[in-house]
Amino acid sequence: MEIDNREEAIDLNDRLAETVPFKVKAGKELLKTMKDKRERVNTDTEFNVSWVGYSGDMGGIQCSLDPLNGDPETGERYVVSITHLKIDPSHPLIEEIQTYQEKRTRRLKLQDQISFASEFLAQGQRPSRKSSKGFGR
Repeated sequence: MEIDNREEAIDLNDRLAETVPFKVKAGKELLKTMKDKRERVNTDTEFNVSWVGYSGDMGGIQCSLDPLNGDPETGERYVVSITHLKIDPSHPLIEEIQTYQEKRTRRLKLQDQISFASEFLAQGQRPSRKSSKGFGR
């Protein structure tokens, strides 16, 4: 199952690249990952996106975040899918970005459901038993 419309995603990626740097905040999953790594972040922490790139259906549009300490040599750099970010509402492409995020998230969930269902059905297939001649016989 194709997650992204490749041409649309590449077009959005190219237009996003022209707006670098721009501000974002971390979504729930990214915040959890960063807190697990002992980063001092919260829902109000802003990041600068210094690079964007399209990694195909596997990762979608990726964003590189500047390190929290501001030092590119010593700071932890995160490259995350744009679906894990909250984009600055004043960004010129905000509507298109949000549409991309919603479509991608919805299709990923659908893909997970299909994968789970096929795995579940595959596990349920067992060799057929010989039929018995009634209850307990």
